[in-house]
Amino acid sequence: MSLAPERSDPSEQPDPSERPERLEQPERPGSPAEPVRPVGRGWIALYVLGNVGLFIPMLVPTTLLMPAQIAEIDPAGKVGSYAWVSVMGAISGIVLAPLAGALSDRTTSRFGRRRPWMAVGALVYMAVLVFLGLQTTVGGVAVGSFALSAACMIIGAGLSPVVPDQVPAGQRGIVLGWATAPQAGGLIAGGLLIGLVAGFSAQYLLLAAFPLLILLFAATLKDPPLPARQREPFSLRAFLDGYRISPREHPDFIWAMSSRFAMGLGYGLGTLYLPYFLDDVLRYEELFPGRSTDDGLLIVIGVNSVATVSTVVLGGWISDKLGRRRMPVFLGGLTMAVAAIPLALSPTWTMTLVAAVILGLGYGVYLSVDTALITEVLPASADRSKDMALANLMTSLPYVLVPPIASVVLSSLGGYRSLFLCSAGLSAVGAALVWKVRSVR
Repeated sequence: MSLAPERSDPSEQPDPSERPERLEQPERPGSPAEPVRPVGRGWIALYVLGNVGLFIPMLVPTTLLMPAQIAEIDPAGKVGSYAWVSVMGAISGIVLAPLAGALSDRTTSRFGRRRPWMAVGALVYMAVLVFLGLQTTVGGVAVGSFALSAACMIIGAGLSPVVPDQVPAGQRGIVLGWATAPQAGGLIAGGLLIGLVAGFSAQYLLLAAFPLLILLFAATLKDPPLPARQREPFSLRAFLDGYRISPREHPDFIWAMSSRFAMGLGYGLGTLYLPYFLDDVLRYEELFPGRSTDDGLLIVIGVNSVATVSTVVLGGWISDKLGRRRMPVFLGGLTMAVAAIPLALSPTWTMTLVAAVILGLGYGVYLSVDTALITEVLPASADRSKDMALANLMTSLPYVLVPPIASVVLSSLGGYRSLFLCSAGLSAVGAALVWKVRSVR
């Protein structure tokens, strides 16, 4: 499959009269124009590498290394300690993501608006990963989680908006399909890599090499500087006002974010405690003597990653070809909801693998097409980084709520069966909300 989409016959394009009417808002003076020239294969390949540099060092620690560190440090209180560490990382993102995005939109560096944020963030990222490898207390891991999330937000202030900055709307499905493939397959690739070395310090050090790929993309990116005369002044009041998106003026952006938030809650409830589910419910080490729970987790992640990668690029490509975003997002989200039901009804090893496949198939389609949909309903081109940060918060903010919700469900409301049913219900709600978006087909 080609990295760049084929040119389609204009006669095959959807009739503009069939598209839902979109409420256009007047742009502020100096706002960048919508891109019209398709990006090439080289640009896409380097952008994918940049995302490899972002996602693998983010996913592997939060899913594999931090839970293992905490279980080693505090085996009796690992559930509560991991919840605290996860909340610290999510709070960091909530505070810093919109701020970094707003500052990126106003950056007048001669190196461009986005490249400085990628470069500085990558360097901080590398330092934080080394720091995490040296921690022997839950508090130290929590500080590292906060700093790791902060570094990701700094990088994201440069990396996320380059798609709406430079990629035309009709090409975003395929571009984001390729770009989110590292997010889909990063866990298994990273898990296999850290298995080559022993000890947390060596594993984190290995991961610290990946942000060099972000530096590579930043070094090659053509990022026109923002003229100082076009820079909108920054103030605390203006920044806080940026959190308030008018539902009347931008209803599609609000509905798209609401859909994301519900999907994030559903996905988090279904996956965050998977390592402990394997240990406490399936008793993986008793089920397969001689194997560790980490081995079982890697198998589940591997199965899920293969299923996700199999649909993530294809879903984006089909979405571009059809000129439709809402139906793929709905079908992907509904499939993710269905995935939680086997675990609720029959919590066995076989059903865990079945659920991993179903979840991966749906997540792959949802991941690429939902992001493409978001880029088409951003309120203002001058605030792309800040608005992308707000949209991305809808995937991280749920992780502040998942631990306390999961703790109540696990302890008082039926255990893991209820947890997975809650996951299914919220994912279904998130999928349904996408139909409230009217300006995108």
